Amino acid sequence: MAKLIHTMIRVVDLDRSLRFYEDALGLTLSHRLDFDEFSLVYLRNAETEAEIELTWNKGRETPYSHGDGYGHVAVVVDDVHAERERLIALGLQPKEVREFNDASGDLLARYFFIEDPDGYKIEVLEKHGHYQ
Repeated sequence: MAKLIHTMIRVVDLDRSLRFYEDALGLTLSHRLDFDEFSLVYLRNAETEAEIELTWNKGRETPYSHGDGYGHVAVVVDDVHAERERLIALGLQPKEVREFNDASGDLLARYFFIEDPDGYKIEVLEKHGHYQ
C-alpha cells in the first residue's frame, strides 16, 4: 500500500518560506539536500510524518505560476478561531472563518484559508468529523 510522505512546492525566497511555515504551521526542518542549482528542504512537525518539500531553484526571482490545477494543502487544528487570531497576531493575513454544512444543516467543516509567501493556499480545518 502507498503511504503519503510529502507534497512539493517551489519557492522563490527560501528563508521567507521557512519563516512562514515555522510561524504559521509549526513545521521545522527535518531534512535538507543542497545542490549547486537547487535545494530540497523537507519540513514536518510532531503531529505527522508527512512533509512539505520546499524546492528552491537558486537564482530564480520570477514567481511561479500555479496554473489552474493546484488547489491547496490542508492542516487540522483544535480551534480555528484561536488559530486565526494567532496568525493575525503574527502579522499574517488569514481569510475569514467559514462553515460547510450538509443539507440538514449539520456542521461538516469549519475552516479558513491562508496563503504562503508564494501564494500557495493552505486550508486550516478545525478537528471535527472526517477532519481529525
